[in-house]
Amino acid sequence: MSITSVMSLCPARFFLICAIVSFLNFHCSSGKQDDSLQLNRADVNGTKGRWRRSSSQVVQPIDCLLSSWSSWTACDACQKKRYRFAQVEQPSQFGGDPCDYTDNESEDCVINRPCRTARCEGFLCGTGRCINRRLLCNGDDDCGDQSDEADCKKVYQRCNQVLEQFWGIQMLSSGFNAFTNNLEGVILDYKYYAGACRPQHIGTVGFRKPYNVESYLAETKGKYEFSMTAHESYSNFERSVSSKKAKEESFSFELIIPLVFQFSYSSSDIRYQKFASRTKRFSSTSSRFVHAHAELEVAQYKLKRQDLMLHSEFFQRILHLPLVYSYGEYRDLFRDYGTHYITEATLGGTYEYTLIMNSNALEKEGYDFRDVLDCTQQGVKVGVTIKIVSVSAGISGGGCDAILKEIGDTTTEKKFVEDFIALVRGGASEHITTLANKDLPNAELMEEWGDAVQYNPEIIRMKVEPLYNLITANTFANAAMLKQNMKLALEEFHQETSNCGCAQCQGNGTPFLKGTRCECICPLGHEGTACERTQRTNVPIDGNWSCWSSWTTSSGRQKSRSRECNNPPPQNGGSPCPGPSQETT
Repeated sequence: MSITSVMSLCPARFFLICAIVSFLNFHCSSGKQDDSLQLNRADVNGTKGRWRRSSSQVVQPIDCLLSSWSSWTACDACQKKRYRFAQVEQPSQFGGDPCDYTDNESEDCVINRPCRTARCEGFLCGTGRCINRRLLCNGDDDCGDQSDEADCKKVYQRCNQVLEQFWGIQMLSSGFNAFTNNLEGVILDYKYYAGACRPQHIGTVGFRKPYNVESYLAETKGKYEFSMTAHESYSNFERSVSSKKAKEESFSFELIIPLVFQFSYSSSDIRYQKFASRTKRFSSTSSRFVHAHAELEVAQYKLKRQDLMLHSEFFQRILHLPLVYSYGEYRDLFRDYGTHYITEATLGGTYEYTLIMNSNALEKEGYDFRDVLDCTQQGVKVGVTIKIVSVSAGISGGGCDAILKEIGDTTTEKKFVEDFIALVRGGASEHITTLANKDLPNAELMEEWGDAVQYNPEIIRMKVEPLYNLITANTFANAAMLKQNMKLALEEFHQETSNCGCAQCQGNGTPFLKGTRCECICPLGHEGTACERTQRTNVPIDGNWSCWSSWTTSSGRQKSRSRECNNPPPQNGGSPCPGPSQETT
């Protein structure tokens, strides 16, 4: 049904139909449609029946449910407060009522026990930071609140040169939530220089290196080097490509993060949601997938190993944490600043595209899958190195024009190319928009994008450490107790923020937790809060894990826990749950 015909129904007795169609993003009043949620011409022509609910039960709203309040903590000697908290036992889902009320409380209390404070041998800033007195009145904000520059009879400017900040330095100084793959608030002071003013030149631009940075080396690697993989089915593609973009790590009791963390998309990122929605559309077809990935590295970053200067606002948050353990206060810290900090990183940009091909049409016209790869390589035409990682066996053939013509063509009905999906990270917005268009890149555009990545890089890979490693005795008087509390809270925070607490989505939809609300990313061809409305039947359903069980009682100095692949289990040939069903530590 066209948008025009839908609009013609709106004023008449088909109001309910119009309401349903508007739910499907046709926007009855404006006539606009989201490109990321279109059914292609083959789907529209091939399925003329009405949208209907799946054979699963009618979706019932799930209201958010908080636990009862915890007991009040003992009175904290330093904060002169006591605390209590509640936890989410069931996130809201399918239009249920949210938890829009507080989950953390404190009240004043009286205690006679003294509070230990860190001793400052230098100048004590208004922020609580302790700095060397030689940094007073030097023209820099060494305290974070300018208190070191107040009441100066004369300012002895240490840095008279106009120097730039390293590209991406604020991003690198931010906290990282390892459970959502999101960068959070700034935790390291990237504007603190400890009086140093030796310029570092990258090309003709001079930069001032912050005190916390050990090295920032500009070096370009991988320009226009594509790796290309071929996948015979959606399940194979999903296991090797799609699931890596928003995967939830499995963490052991000590929550050990892999040495090198591939920074990718979070499940709440709109770019990932569109990617997942469009590729999942082909989960029940015989389509084949070509995935090409180009990575451009422009800089290597490394943090100092010790004596780091924390950002003044983050420092204040740590100072105001209670020493008596209250999960709610530490949870708020993780929500605002993440769970980890970045120690090393590779900066740059990535360009990748996924080409989804109609295998039946290819076979009918005498093409095999290797022909598609050869044609795509020919079509890129940027003088690049393309490494074909895994392909089907076959004899190469000519006749690429028919395939290449369909890539980027949005006006005619397509025979071979079912979809072309691009994802771009890094660079200027105009280049990202152009590269994300439905066409293969050319040399000029890739050159422009590569130049823009130098000034607007994103994190490609990084090494991280837990936030609690920033809590040292040199900075905090009660470091050992604060560090232990943060370790305990990190384990609880992981359990409370896991997607496993979401009810399963129908139609192979992907659940993700956003705050205290679960949402479903629906494959195209499925709609509704639970992806329950569809025209399709016998859709393959990928398996998804339940939450981890509690750790068993220690036996032989070991603990274990388990989870089940039942949320939902694999159905109709869907992929099994990735990863182990048991952990021992």
